[in-house]
Amino acid sequence: MAETVRLKPFFRPERDTDPRVGPERYVAGFEDMTGVPWGVSVPLAPHAVEATVLGGIAFSVAMAADGTLRVEADGRSDAANEAIAVARPAGQGAIDCVVESTLDPVFLDLDPETRQELETLRHRLRRALALVDGVLGEPDS
Repeated sequence: MAETVRLKPFFRPERDTDPRVGPERYVAGFEDMTGVPWGVSVPLAPHAVEATVLGGIAFSVAMAADGTLRVEADGRSDAANEAIAVARPAGQGAIDCVVESTLDPVFLDLDPETRQELETLRHRLRRALALVDGVLGEPDS
């Protein structure tokens, strides 16, 4: 008598990878309900997968009222953005921590162009603080 096996498609990184580096390869195929692959598993290069998956998505940065910045996928569901937040908690951070990491001397070369960029940052931060003070009803700092 023939046995019926229910298969479901799978798509995942080939093996556990460092999330800071990403997978060396993705694998797609079919597996049974216990997770055992059946038939041919197809290896896929990361650049092709990532370009296809991410190519049609626009990302933006959103900020909560407490100054926490997070990356969001525009035009995607709340569930998709929650999945991004869970998968990449490092994809969000407090505004002061982001500024602090930007000013890390190891990465900061204080040439004339960088100095101008820092002047622009100072101007934007002052403007942002004035906007917050306006909402809170406090005088400009």
